[in-house]
Amino acid sequence: MTHSNPLNGKLLYAFGSSIVNGHLANTGFVEDIALDNHMSYRKFAVNGATTRTSDPNNILKQIKNAPSIIPDFIIFDSWANDAYAEIANDPNQFGEIATGFDSVLHSTTYCGGLETICKTLISKYPGTQFILLATHKTPARKLDVQEKMYQAALQICHKWAFNLIDLYNSGSFNTFIKEYQYNYSYDVVDSNGGNHAYGGSGTHPNADGYRTFYDPIITNKLLSLCSQSN
Repeated sequence: MTHSNPLNGKLLYAFGSSIVNGHLANTGFVEDIALDNHMSYRKFAVNGATTRTSDPNNILKQIKNAPSIIPDFIIFDSWANDAYAEIANDPNQFGEIATGFDSVLHSTTYCGGLETICKTLISKYPGTQFILLATHKTPARKLDVQEKMYQAALQICHKWAFNLIDLYNSGSFNTFIKEYQYNYSYDVVDSNGGNHAYGGSGTHPNADGYRTFYDPIITNKLLSLCSQSN
Protein backbone atom coordinates (compact mmCIF):
# COMPACT_ATOMS: atom_id res chain seq x y z
CA MET A 1 0.00 0.00 0.00
CA THR A 2 1.80 3.03 -1.32
CA HIS A 3 0.06 5.66 0.83
CA SER A 4 1.30 4.08 4.07
CA ASN A 5 4.97 4.14 3.02
CA PRO A 6 6.70 7.18 4.58
CA LEU A 7 9.20 7.21 1.69
CA ASN A 8 6.45 7.79 -0.86
CA GLY A 9 7.10 11.11 -2.61
CA LYS A 10 10.41 11.80 -0.85
CA LEU A 11 13.29 13.22 -2.90
CA LEU A 12 16.68 11.46 -2.95
CA TYR A 13 19.94 12.79 -4.39
CA ALA A 14 22.81 10.37 -5.02
CA PHE A 15 26.45 11.40 -5.51
CA GLY A 16 29.63 9.41 -5.82
CA SER A 17 31.27 6.83 -8.04
CA SER A 18 30.33 3.73 -10.02
CA ILE A 19 28.78 1.72 -7.17
CA VAL A 20 26.25 4.52 -6.66
CA ASN A 21 25.86 5.09 -10.39
CA GLY A 22 25.44 1.40 -11.21
CA HIS A 23 28.62 0.84 -13.25
CA LEU A 24 28.20 0.13 -16.99
CA ALA A 25 24.45 -0.52 -16.82
CA ASN A 26 23.97 2.83 -15.06
CA THR A 27 21.42 1.23 -12.78
CA GLY A 28 21.65 0.06 -9.18
CA PHE A 29 20.25 0.61 -5.71
CA VAL A 30 19.12 4.18 -6.43
CA GLU A 31 16.69 3.06 -9.13
CA ASP A 32 15.62 -0.03 -7.18
CA ILE A 33 14.78 1.85 -4.00
CA ALA A 34 13.18 4.85 -5.71
CA LEU A 35 10.91 2.69 -7.84
CA ASP A 36 10.03 0.30 -5.00
CA ASN A 37 9.09 3.15 -2.69
CA HIS A 38 7.67 5.66 -5.18
CA MET A 39 10.40 8.18 -4.43
CA SER A 40 11.70 10.94 -6.68
CA TYR A 41 15.44 10.86 -7.30
CA ARG A 42 18.29 12.55 -9.08
CA LYS A 43 21.50 10.59 -9.54
CA PHE A 44 24.68 12.57 -10.16
CA ALA A 45 27.27 9.84 -9.50
CA VAL A 46 29.92 9.29 -12.20
CA ASN A 47 32.02 6.19 -12.78
CA GLY A 48 35.60 6.77 -11.66
CA ALA A 49 34.86 9.85 -9.54
CA THR A 50 37.29 10.60 -6.71
CA THR A 51 36.99 12.33 -3.36
CA ARG A 52 40.22 14.25 -4.03
CA THR A 53 39.70 17.31 -6.23
CA SER A 54 43.16 16.79 -7.74
CA ASP A 55 41.27 14.58 -10.23
CA PRO A 56 38.92 16.58 -12.48
CA ASN A 57 36.31 13.80 -12.20
CA ASN A 58 35.45 14.35 -8.54
CA ILE A 59 32.43 14.12 -6.26
CA LEU A 60 32.62 17.75 -5.11
CA LYS A 61 32.05 18.89 -8.69
CA GLN A 62 28.87 16.78 -8.84
CA ILE A 63 27.58 18.47 -5.71
CA LYS A 64 28.40 21.98 -6.89
CA ASN A 65 26.69 21.36 -10.25
CA ALA A 66 23.55 19.80 -8.74
CA PRO A 67 20.30 21.75 -8.36
CA SER A 68 19.83 23.89 -5.27
CA ILE A 69 16.41 22.32 -4.54
CA ILE A 70 16.79 20.68 -1.13
CA PRO A 71 16.07 16.92 -1.11
CA ASP A 72 14.93 14.80 1.82
CA PHE A 73 17.97 12.52 1.60
CA ILE A 74 21.46 12.65 0.12
CA ILE A 75 23.50 9.47 -0.17
CA PHE A 76 27.09 9.28 -1.38
CA ASP A 77 30.13 7.00 -1.31
CA SER A 78 33.68 8.21 -0.86
CA TRP A 79 36.73 6.03 -1.45
CA ALA A 80 36.37 3.64 -4.39
CA ASN A 81 38.73 5.61 -6.62
CA ASP A 82 40.99 6.97 -3.90
CA ALA A 83 41.84 3.60 -2.32
CA TYR A 84 45.33 3.07 -3.71
CA ALA A 85 48.49 2.53 -1.69
CA GLU A 86 50.26 5.49 -3.30
CA ILE A 87 47.47 7.75 -2.00
CA ALA A 88 46.87 6.11 1.38
CA ASN A 89 50.59 6.05 2.21
CA ASP A 90 51.41 9.56 1.00
CA PRO A 91 50.55 12.19 3.64
CA ASN A 92 50.32 14.82 0.90
CA GLN A 93 47.56 12.86 -0.82
CA PHE A 94 45.87 11.17 2.14
CA GLY A 95 45.84 14.33 4.26
CA GLU A 96 44.50 14.55 7.79
CA ILE A 97 41.28 15.29 9.60
CA ALA A 98 41.09 18.97 10.45
CA THR A 99 40.66 20.33 13.97
CA GLY A 100 37.28 21.89 14.45
CA PHE A 101 34.85 23.03 11.78
CA ASP A 102 36.39 26.28 10.55
CA SER A 103 39.86 25.06 9.61
CA VAL A 104 41.20 25.43 6.09
CA LEU A 105 40.43 22.20 4.23
CA HIS A 106 42.72 20.81 1.54
CA SER A 107 40.34 19.16 -0.90
CA THR A 108 43.17 17.72 -3.03
CA THR A 109 43.73 15.16 -0.23
CA TYR A 110 41.40 12.29 0.66
CA CYS A 111 40.60 13.49 4.19
CA GLY A 112 40.35 17.14 3.16
CA GLY A 113 38.27 16.21 0.14
CA LEU A 114 35.77 14.25 2.21
CA GLU A 115 35.50 17.01 4.80
CA THR A 116 34.98 19.54 2.00
CA ILE A 117 32.17 17.36 0.65
CA CYS A 118 30.55 17.26 4.09
CA LYS A 119 30.88 21.01 4.63
CA THR A 120 29.59 21.81 1.14
CA LEU A 121 26.57 19.52 1.52
CA ILE A 122 25.63 21.07 4.87
CA SER A 123 25.93 24.58 3.44
CA LYS A 124 24.04 23.88 0.19
CA TYR A 125 21.35 21.56 1.54
CA PRO A 126 20.52 22.52 5.15
CA GLY A 127 18.00 20.25 6.82
CA THR A 128 18.72 17.27 4.59
CA GLN A 129 19.55 13.84 5.99
CA PHE A 130 23.10 13.11 4.75
CA ILE A 131 24.16 9.48 4.43
CA LEU A 132 27.69 8.27 3.80
CA LEU A 133 27.65 4.84 2.15
CA ALA A 134 30.64 2.75 3.21
CA THR A 135 30.84 0.32 0.30
CA HIS A 136 31.64 -3.38 0.61
CA LYS A 137 35.10 -4.94 0.80
CA THR A 138 36.41 -5.72 -2.70
CA PRO A 139 39.48 -7.68 -3.88
CA ALA A 140 40.02 -5.01 -6.54
CA ARG A 141 41.75 -2.90 -3.86
CA LYS A 142 44.23 -3.86 -1.14
CA LEU A 143 42.41 -4.60 2.10
CA ASP A 144 44.75 -2.55 4.29
CA VAL A 145 44.22 0.47 2.03
CA GLN A 146 40.44 0.05 2.13
CA GLU A 147 40.67 -0.26 5.92
CA LYS A 148 42.61 3.01 6.22
CA MET A 149 40.12 4.84 4.01
CA TYR A 150 37.21 3.37 5.95
CA GLN A 151 38.58 4.38 9.34
CA ALA A 152 39.19 7.95 8.17
CA ALA A 153 35.73 8.16 6.59
CA LEU A 154 34.18 6.86 9.79
CA GLN A 155 35.87 9.57 11.87
CA ILE A 156 34.89 12.29 9.41
CA CYS A 157 31.32 10.98 9.30
CA HIS A 158 31.15 11.14 13.10
CA LYS A 159 32.74 14.60 13.18
CA TRP A 160 30.18 16.10 10.81
CA ALA A 161 27.27 14.12 12.33
CA PHE A 162 26.48 12.37 9.07
CA ASN A 163 24.47 9.18 8.98
CA LEU A 164 26.36 6.02 8.01
CA ILE A 165 25.33 2.96 6.05
CA ASP A 166 28.11 0.49 6.70
CA LEU A 167 28.35 -2.27 4.11
CA TYR A 168 32.09 -2.35 4.64
CA ASN A 169 31.95 -3.68 8.19
CA SER A 170 28.53 -5.36 8.17
CA GLY A 171 25.77 -6.40 5.81
CA SER A 172 27.30 -9.79 4.95
CA PHE A 173 28.65 -8.72 1.54
CA ASN A 174 32.37 -9.36 1.08
CA THR A 175 33.59 -10.12 -2.43
CA PHE A 176 36.95 -11.35 -1.20
CA ILE A 177 34.82 -14.50 -0.82
CA LYS A 178 34.98 -16.06 -4.29
CA GLU A 179 31.35 -17.23 -4.37
CA TYR A 180 30.16 -13.73 -3.56
CA GLN A 181 32.50 -12.20 -6.11
CA TYR A 182 31.21 -14.49 -8.85
CA ASN A 183 27.50 -14.51 -8.00
CA TYR A 184 26.95 -10.89 -6.99
CA SER A 185 29.25 -8.74 -9.15
CA TYR A 186 29.71 -8.07 -12.85
CA ASP A 187 32.23 -6.40 -15.14
CA VAL A 188 30.44 -6.66 -18.50
CA VAL A 189 26.76 -5.90 -19.14
CA ASP A 190 24.27 -8.62 -20.09
CA SER A 191 22.88 -9.02 -23.62
CA ASN A 192 20.30 -6.31 -22.93
CA GLY A 193 22.87 -3.83 -21.65
CA GLY A 194 21.74 -4.42 -18.07
CA ASN A 195 23.29 -5.63 -14.84
CA HIS A 196 21.91 -9.18 -14.85
CA ALA A 197 25.41 -10.55 -15.40
CA TYR A 198 27.84 -12.55 -13.26
CA GLY A 199 31.49 -13.44 -12.79
CA GLY A 200 32.75 -9.95 -11.96
CA SER A 201 35.92 -8.83 -10.21
CA GLY A 202 33.98 -8.02 -7.04
CA THR A 203 33.75 -4.24 -7.22
CA HIS A 204 30.45 -3.61 -8.96
CA PRO A 205 27.33 -5.32 -7.64
CA ASN A 206 25.07 -6.92 -10.23
CA ALA A 207 21.27 -6.83 -9.96
CA ASP A 208 21.32 -9.65 -7.38
CA GLY A 209 24.10 -7.95 -5.42
CA TYR A 210 22.14 -4.73 -5.12
CA ARG A 211 18.86 -6.49 -4.35
CA THR A 212 20.34 -8.85 -1.77
CA PHE A 213 22.79 -6.61 0.06
CA TYR A 214 22.45 -2.91 -0.77
CA ASP A 215 18.73 -2.32 -1.22
CA PRO A 216 17.42 -3.70 2.12
CA ILE A 217 19.99 -1.96 4.33
CA ILE A 218 19.65 1.38 2.54
CA THR A 219 15.84 1.19 2.51
CA ASN A 220 15.77 0.39 6.22
CA LYS A 221 18.04 3.36 6.93
CA LEU A 222 15.82 5.72 4.96
CA LEU A 223 12.75 4.40 6.77
CA SER A 224 14.41 4.83 10.14
CA LEU A 225 15.34 8.42 9.33
CA CYS A 226 11.73 9.07 8.33
CA SER A 227 10.46 7.72 11.62
CA GLN A 228 12.91 9.92 13.55
CA SER A 229 11.62 13.04 11.84
CA ASN A 230 7.92 12.25 12.36
